[in-house]
Amino acid sequence: MKRTVSATLAALCCLVFLTGCGTMKTTWRDTRKLYRTYINTDPTIDFSDQGITDKGLQRLAALFMPVDERLMGMLRTLGAQDTPPDGEWTQQLLGKYDWLSSVAVIDTTGAVLSQVPSVAMRPLDYAGLLEYADRYPTRKMGAQVKTDEFGTVVMVGAPYFKHNEDAGLVVASFDPRNLMRFCPEPGALVVVSTQGLVWPGDGGQGEALAGLKWDEILKGAVQGEMAAAGGEYAWQARFLGQMELIYLTDIREAKARKPEPPKAAPEAAPAPEAPAAAPGAAPAEPTGIPMAPAS
Repeated sequence: MKRTVSATLAALCCLVFLTGCGTMKTTWRDTRKLYRTYINTDPTIDFSDQGITDKGLQRLAALFMPVDERLMGMLRTLGAQDTPPDGEWTQQLLGKYDWLSSVAVIDTTGAVLSQVPSVAMRPLDYAGLLEYADRYPTRKMGAQVKTDEFGTVVMVGAPYFKHNEDAGLVVASFDPRNLMRFCPEPGALVVVSTQGLVWPGDGGQGEALAGLKWDEILKGAVQGEMAAAGGEYAWQARFLGQMELIYLTDIREAKARKPEPPKAAPEAAPAPEAPAAAPGAAPAEPTGIPMAPAS
């Protein structure tokens, strides 16, 4: 009787064990599938994806980004200098950003303490930057766009401090024509600001675009598309001190352009065929280690 009970229990244990193994194998297989599908997926990179599908925005980005990245880089360098700079720092700034026209250090009254180059190519009046004096104690920049008989100049002032007190501005000035040389098509780009026209482009619509009510437009968005001045423009705004720069380009031609057909992947070159052996010839010896003679 005991042998019968023992055999029965052993059979039941084997059955449970075998059933459990099958269930575990199925569960583990499903777990591995889910892991590879949703967690540890094989990464793929689509190098043809530009990230922006809108043709108008692609056109605008290609035009303004080479200009904007240089301007933003200069602002970061200028804003990091919060003590009165020496001549070496000023020369390094002008060397790194060779599109700048001059760098001046002024006090809180607007008096020029130092300037490089020492003789300015054009007379500059920094008094307008002092109107934003409430910004400087909190380490914010001020900017101004001025147009006269010499052309347009953009001035950006960053505050410097003595004994933790606002003591004046380091002012970097540039002619937009120098910065626009980094644009692949300068004539296709228009740059305006909340203070007026910066760069007119070649379409003759710069003044009309600068005359739009940008203070109102910018309350609701920092980029978009608009029908204005006889064209259809994509635009993007950037802060420059207390004012904003707006980059624009006419996108009608870009949107009408048909997309290029996708390029086919290059085919692999076929492997060269081995030359046929002559009738009755001995089989060729494989390359690598030569065959040892038969003993």
